[in-house]
Amino acid sequence: MIKNESDYYYNFNTNKFQATNTRLANKKIKNTYSGNISFPVAPTTTDIVNGAVTSGVRVVMDNNVATKMEVGDRITGNAALNAANVTVTALDPDDDNPKKFSMSEAIAIADDAVLSFTGSDQYDVFVFAENGTKHANYNEVRFDDNSIDINSSTGSDSLLLRKVIYQTLDMRLTFGVGFPDGSAPAGFSGVQTTNPTVISAQIGASTGKIPFSIEVEGGSTHSFKLDRTPTMSDVFTKSTRTIGTQVEIEGEDVSASTYYRWSIDNLDGITAGMLAVGTNITAGTKVSSYEEAVTSLTGYKEEKRIVKVRKEAVEKIGAPTITRDTGTKAVTTVQAGNIVFNKQQVFALGADEISIIGFGQTGIKALTGWDIELTDIIVTLTKPTGLVSSTTVNSTTVVVDNADGVMDDVTIVSGINIDSSVAEPTVTNIGSYTDSTATLTLSSAQSLEAGETLTFNGAARKITISGNLRVISAGSNPTYWDGILGFDLEKFITATDESS
Repeated sequence: MIKNESDYYYNFNTNKFQATNTRLANKKIKNTYSGNISFPVAPTTTDIVNGAVTSGVRVVMDNNVATKMEVGDRITGNAALNAANVTVTALDPDDDNPKKFSMSEAIAIADDAVLSFTGSDQYDVFVFAENGTKHANYNEVRFDDNSIDINSSTGSDSLLLRKVIYQTLDMRLTFGVGFPDGSAPAGFSGVQTTNPTVISAQIGASTGKIPFSIEVEGGSTHSFKLDRTPTMSDVFTKSTRTIGTQVEIEGEDVSASTYYRWSIDNLDGITAGMLAVGTNITAGTKVSSYEEAVTSLTGYKEEKRIVKVRKEAVEKIGAPTITRDTGTKAVTTVQAGNIVFNKQQVFALGADEISIIGFGQTGIKALTGWDIELTDIIVTLTKPTGLVSSTTVNSTTVVVDNADGVMDDVTIVSGINIDSSVAEPTVTNIGSYTDSTATLTLSSAQSLEAGETLTFNGAARKITISGNLRVISAGSNPTYWDGILGFDLEKFITATDESS
């Protein structure tokens, strides 16, 4: 027998769910049984917004919300909603309007917008042993929080055996570019990016190759040089966690009120080597084990290293709390404990919200559950061009109307009248940079005509990163992750700003 959350039963003859109790009966099973079940698509309803939402999370609809949605339903209907994981958190949250609901985050929504509400479902599968038969002996498996793992347990100590199938909402992943600490470093300030790739997949599902093409453009005085082609190891994600209080390690020097070990609200997915960033986090801090050791008989054959104190990078305290969202059916694990850093942190870190950064396929999977791979990565620089402002005769100084994307000692100049008998000249200095015009100093003297076009190679103001992304297994988008992955531009691009 199969029953869904609405207490409807699956009819194995009509292949539909019905209110009347029904089941597949009197089937002989020897070890296994094979059959097909037709599960309906996730239930979706629509309704119209009655009044624009410019801020906040409250939304008023045309109809009573209880007839259109349930808590946990995914909300879609405009670009911002479609790209995020926004869900219904309460129906009539203020007890004043049955047509009002609240969202999990603030999103601007226009009046008369048509919103869709998509739910998930749970299917309980019951297998009854008929008279004279029995199930295999019961072998119980439990989760880390000591609750029973129904699906991993086998057999039964009664005539009933139960399994559960979860029809989860599609999880969303946004892939683009960014910076681990959330702010653009020197040279990247004001950088604009377009075309992030949004991927939807059910938990545990895979996809084929999905092409992506991300444009990165700097301001008028910026230039980028590609140091190397990026790889999966340059992709990062961040997860938000909350630090508790310092946990002193015996023997450590805390005279400056700085500490290596701290309590943390959730260790789930954190592993040694991950970066930690935050307001009161020392730059360059990583999650790391702590070890104090002494060496005796140094320089002798009997030299020996003795570890006096060792603390692991993450220390679990108690059992985790594992919850399954009633709406999305996604699982969230919270494991309290202690975390150790490679650098001592100031006392002010206590109670701070920090970001834990994971890089590469392994780090991203640990933090988010998403297992992805990238292939066929290509980076293309849009070559800048400029017009010669005035004729030059055998001079290394050239005035151009546009030097955006030009980089000192990197950019190579080509053009119809460029004398490349020895080598195409390199820009060795950029001067008088005003409204994109500049005076360039070249590595060799040139005779150029006013109005001719020069092409600048080797650096650019705009780059495009393209390739293919494949989801090997989709994660569950826990609440402490924002669903965003991105290339860390600083790892493979040198950036300069001539205005600074």
